[in-house]
Formats: sequence, structure tokens, C-alpha cells
Amino acid sequence: MSKILKAIAVLLLIAAVLFAAGCTEKTETPGNETPGNETTETGMVVTEADSGKTVSLKKGENFTLKLRENPSTGASWQLNLSEGLSILDDYYTQDPAPEGEVGVPGNHTWIIEAAAPGSQQIDGIYKQSWMNTTGEEETFKLTVEVV
Repeated sequence: MSKILKAIAVLLLIAAVLFAAGCTEKTETPGNETPGNETTETGMVVTEADSGKTVSLKKGENFTLKLRENPSTGASWQLNLSEGLSILDDYYTQDPAPEGEVGVPGNHTWIIEAAAPGSQQIDGIYKQSWMNTTGEEETFKLTVEVV
């Protein structure tokens, strides 16, 4: 019985060492993430400060929409785009976290193309997807005039 317990203890020790070695593998810092494909920020950059404004683009041009976000809280931007706008890329970049801190915010970035002429809209709401909308949420609205 004693040999069996020793064997189990040795196996558990080996498993713990292997697990710990796997946890120490170096990974890329979230603040250094790059877009998922070759599309990068181009043209005009639109932020929360531009909410309520109107921008003008030619058909086929694109712009970057960059909004602050902290997905560690469960909240994220939920965007609705009119049919004349198309998302080319969509990614999140976390700000560098101070030593020992987690849950820091970052930027959610969308590369959006003006695909069809006319007055196009982007409406966004920042909330936890499972929560009811109360009207107290942060919102974003942009009109895109495509010529």
C-alpha cells in the first residue's frame, strides 16, 4: 500500500511540474496585439469624441473607428451599421497592465469601408450583452455621407 501511495505522489509531482512548465511559456503581451489580417488603420480615425458628427467619404474609401473598451467587465461595444458600410477588420488591443493589475481597458478598433453611396449610419451601445438596455448606457452615433 505504501509503494502505491509513493507512486501516486511521484506521478502527481511530475504532473504538477509539467503543468507549471506549460504555464510559464512566454506569450505575447496583450498590449502588443496586432490586427487579425493585413488591414491596418488607414485614413481618418474616428473616436468617441466624434460621436454625433457627420463625416464624408468617397465610395470605396475606408476609415478607422476606435472606441475605448474593457471586456474584462463583460461590457463591449455593440455596433449596428447601415447596409452601405462594411467592416473590413475588427480587433481589440489591451493597454499595458501595471505590475500585478488585471482588467485594464484598451481599444476596440474597426476598419470600415464606405461600400455604397448615400447617408449611412453607425449606432453603438456599450453594455454587457446579457443586461437589459436602461438608457443609461454609453452610446455612439456617426453619420457617414458616402459620395
